[in-house]
Amino acid sequence: MTLGEQIQTCRKKAGLSQEALAEKLGVSRQAVSKWELDSALPELDKVVAMAKLFGVTTDQLLGVSSPAQTTVEGTAACQPPRWYLLGLLPLALGGYLLFRGLYTLVSMLLFLRLI
Repeated sequence: MTLGEQIQTCRKKAGLSQEALAEKLGVSRQAVSKWELDSALPELDKVVAMAKLFGVTTDQLLGVSSPAQTTVEGTAACQPPRWYLLGLLPLALGGYLLFRGLYTLVSMLLFLRLI
């Protein structure tokens, strides 16, 4: 879906005419018409204002992501990276060396007692 189609869809869902949207954004009705026909692009501040007005993100308005993709990406961002498991490797190695050192120490003490 193009930006113009997205603007038109959101505008109609909000129950606004081109004239009413133009008035809220401080532009002419012709500017809104050109945006919807994809013959012109709105300025960035107008895109942000439309996103707020329509209750969508700028990504959704620009067609970068859909609401379903936003949810999936948001969930994925909350998961810790898998490479954190590499931090367990030095911990495991240290535990092994500590256990082996204690085992050797106990073995030597028992050996010295037996002599």
